[in-house]
Amino acid sequence: MKAIVLVARGLQLGALGCYGSQWIDTPALDGLAAEGIVFDQHFADNADPLGARRAWRSGRYYLPTPISAAESGPGPDLLTVLREQKIHTCLVIDDSRPSPDDFARGWDEVERVAPAEDISPLEATLEAAGAVLERLEHRNDWLLWIDFATLAPPWDVPEEIQAPYFQEESLEDEDEEDESPEVEPLTPLSQMPAGAIDPDDDTLFLSLQASYAAAVSYLDSGIGTLLQALDGLEGGGDVLLLFTTDAGPNLGEHAAIGPAHARLHEVVVHLPLLVRLPGGAEAGRRIGALTQAVDVAATLADYFRAALPDAHGRSLLPLTRGEIETIRPYACAGLQVGAEIEYALRTPEWSFLLPAQTNTEGEAPPPRLYVKPDDRSEVNDVLQHHLDLAERFERTLRDFVTASCQPGPLQAPPLPETEETPDASLANPVSE
Repeated sequence: MKAIVLVARGLQLGALGCYGSQWIDTPALDGLAAEGIVFDQHFADNADPLGARRAWRSGRYYLPTPISAAESGPGPDLLTVLREQKIHTCLVIDDSRPSPDDFARGWDEVERVAPAEDISPLEATLEAAGAVLERLEHRNDWLLWIDFATLAPPWDVPEEIQAPYFQEESLEDEDEEDESPEVEPLTPLSQMPAGAIDPDDDTLFLSLQASYAAAVSYLDSGIGTLLQALDGLEGGGDVLLLFTTDAGPNLGEHAAIGPAHARLHEVVVHLPLLVRLPGGAEAGRRIGALTQAVDVAATLADYFRAALPDAHGRSLLPLTRGEIETIRPYACAGLQVGAEIEYALRTPEWSFLLPAQTNTEGEAPPPRLYVKPDDRSEVNDVLQHHLDLAERFERTLRDFVTASCQPGPLQAPPLPETEETPDASLANPVSE
């Protein structure tokens, strides 16, 4: 058994054609989606780079709490159980940008790709990954994990990929009904200015969006090269291939760039997940069940026939084969930025956001409630129309955070029964 996990740090789900983007060129990942299975409702649990990697290794929720929860010794670890099954593990990581060090511990092989003057970080990462694939070609039972940092600034995109996004007509199709006055010519950005953004600064917003789009297309071209190399190897079609990200970045949405605040809006917490089964089985299937980052470890353990004790996540393989339709009634997430903490509870119909702690001694801002999937950008808070539902969501969410801190299997509280249905007319986007 063989598996490859591709991680693109900081990838917005809405940047991919297979998730609805109509202006960013991503043929390789769209092709992977066509050859594999698309998970439409995949969410982070701890929506930051460290939290995501902890979930990928343990299969457990480690939601931030105002008071640090005591841990009862080391938890489950995917690499430990794979080693017991004699599965060879290898990590290739683009070291040109900072990443959590803990994730690189415990692998049989680690290839840290250092920056070089004569080759881009993406090209160097692809070369390292290709060399590892050649070594693994005639070997059985291995996991190769490739971590791309291409989308993390500073952005350095080849001119031929970048130029189309800065032509005057490049963004016209994104909103044909936009009657706002013409903005200044866009300038490619290499850095992402973190913090609050003036919502009326269209030039900065569009320059940021176009610069990020170019970086996504550049990454896609590299992944296309890697997929071609894999298909050219003996047994390349017999590999389980999984593609995902850690968290989506704020790119001016909700008047913020980068991790300015602990906010779990859709753009941050809703993640792409593509899976190509060996032999292309179940190609073209789209899965609407709620899945989370904690499920990645459980899925890989299941694929390699290893037990991951006390994992909170569930294997996604039964979903891919159509054996079951759902694995959880709701998804929960947390994020801490500085002293700020926010939690989120997501169902197919609702998104409930609960600020739990602020950077100041004042009271936390009020919770918010959004109608799903109608209010994709989450700009119209309908909490005042559903106060009782919000109260029950808050109780369930707080109980879930408490349960996730306990040792052993997760005893998740049930979703409160409700006959309330979203009023789509309340979800019409409005200006913030």
